[in-house]
Amino acid sequence: MKNVFSILFPIMICISALGQDIHFSQYYAAPLELNPANTGLIRGAFRIGVNSKNQWSSVTKPYQTIAAYFDMPVIKRKYRKDALGAGLLVNADIAGDSKFSTINAGLSISYIKSISYLNNNFLSIGIMPMFVQRSIDFSELNFDNQFNGNYFDPNINPNEPTGKKSFIYFDMSAGIHWHYIPNDKTAYSAGFSVAHPTRPKMTFLNNNEIRLDIKYITYGDAQVTIAPDIDLLPSLMLVSQGPFFELVSGVMLKYSRGEYYIERKSLNFGLYARYADAIIVVAGFELKNINFGVSYDLNLSKLRVASKVRGGLEFSISYIFDKNKYKRNKQIPCPIF
Repeated sequence: MKNVFSILFPIMICISALGQDIHFSQYYAAPLELNPANTGLIRGAFRIGVNSKNQWSSVTKPYQTIAAYFDMPVIKRKYRKDALGAGLLVNADIAGDSKFSTINAGLSISYIKSISYLNNNFLSIGIMPMFVQRSIDFSELNFDNQFNGNYFDPNINPNEPTGKKSFIYFDMSAGIHWHYIPNDKTAYSAGFSVAHPTRPKMTFLNNNEIRLDIKYITYGDAQVTIAPDIDLLPSLMLVSQGPFFELVSGVMLKYSRGEYYIERKSLNFGLYARYADAIIVVAGFELKNINFGVSYDLNLSKLRVASKVRGGLEFSISYIFDKNKYKRNKQIPCPIF
């Protein structure tokens, strides 16, 4: 028989998930999920990427999240120094014994505009409409009233209200992003996005008063050359949604070799922290146009009694196709246009 904690924990997480979205620890490697204004904001013809996270395997059945995206600048007008980007994001999250799942697919569109004569300072805005399906398997959940006094009996009707097993709703997100490259040694970015502005209905029990809270994301990062071939990359993300709050910040150290794309190589190491929750250890590499990252969350919240400090393992990989392989890694003006 499952112990009480393993029975109740997935239920509690499912309830909280109704009011809060799950984020990747490597948020900087999930550009379209972070902000649709990042769509097409690349130096190249197109970008494709995958993010995957497996967490809480030390407590209950692993919670699995995977996302895949594709984006590209579909129109570039060099004489006007602007571009139109388009992309596709598919995200699936499966949680706990009940296989509580959230699957969404969205089409993102962005407009990117240079706001300086040197073409090193620009803004982008984006929007992403999407459809979302949420489902749950109530038959996999166990309740305390199924204990007959001697042992757990799955044949006992728990007499719990279950409602429908799945539903689909329309959702959207929008945002703005700023990027500035003052010289070949520094670069700055910041952005703000809003998700669920229409507050879609969020209920398995036909209670129309239950709606998804609006989510606000603010983030910023920098890249600063501190020595030949060595860059420092500090970053921060702040998320608020209803009663929930998340703050992630940290720094990455990047060691690079190769002056041109075709010979570019780098190793990355970093340490991040999620406020009142976890320490995140990050490592990765770049090889030409491939960027790979791996991270692990060391859980430090009150749940660490059950988790034994073990949180979640996460991977990210992306590829940017660029026909001009001999571009310098750092150059001004910005090569997007």
